[in-house]
Amino acid sequence: MVSAALTAARAAQHAQLIRQIHTAKRDLGLDDDTYRLTLARFAAGKTSSKDCSAAELHAVIEHFHDSGWPRAGGAHQKPLSPRQKKMWALWQTLADQGKVRNRRMAGLLGWIAGQTDNQVQRLEWLTPAQEHTLIESLKQWEAR
Repeated sequence: MVSAALTAARAAQHAQLIRQIHTAKRDLGLDDDTYRLTLARFAAGKTSSKDCSAAELHAVIEHFHDSGWPRAGGAHQKPLSPRQKKMWALWQTLADQGKVRNRRMAGLLGWIAGQTDNQVQRLEWLTPAQEHTLIESLKQWEAR
């Protein structure tokens, strides 16, 4: 009886980890090839999440966190500053207008990396001058 309950608990945990990985795949905007290469890299060559052990799935999830996918609850993340909120609001407006395909934070961060000389990957790494320039660029884009 105990082993059946333990097996069921492990199966439920495995299914939850797979759901997290698929959510991260979507949130990070990974195509299928990139996703499967990532699995293979962190799961001993396996290219299907169903074939991975719990430890391998945890390794893939940790890699996704290191790549910018937020942790559950966002406890490690600082709240957005007023300028960051402005960038986010402008990004959402552009998405509503059909000018941006990826309305998620990953899309905004990708755009920011392309716009900054030092390819900034996180909002908190922006200087005030960069924030100002990016906000103005987003406003001009919206006006077009």
